[in-house]
Amino acid sequence: MEIVSVIGMAVIATLLALLVKREHPAIAFIFAIGATVIIFLFALERLSSLLDVFRQLAERTGINLQYFNLLLKIIGIAYLAEFGAQFCRDANQETIAGAVELAGKVIILLLAVPILIAVFDLTLKLFPG
Repeated sequence: MEIVSVIGMAVIATLLALLVKREHPAIAFIFAIGATVIIFLFALERLSSLLDVFRQLAERTGINLQYFNLLLKIIGIAYLAEFGAQFCRDANQETIAGAVELAGKVIILLLAVPILIAVFDLTLKLFPG
């Protein structure tokens, strides 16, 4: 039940941030950022074992590892862009958050081009003539 630890730490950090926000907003922000970084690192540590399982699955199914790695990069960029945008929103910077989301979408689209080409090629092979 690792999620209980994560939620507990998040609730404690949130309460601490709320308690000191009125008197010391900078310290409240540091509490929030510190908790966010710790939770993010916790999640990254768990993610490595999950990636190993996905790689083994990809090898067993015969999926081209180049496409699989590209898909993992796309998923990573989506999560990082969301994380960055939420960080900006927490600092009341909606415009910057929107720019981070747009940049993430553009990068994902650029990375997806080889996968889209492979899908179109496969589709063309399925239909004769």
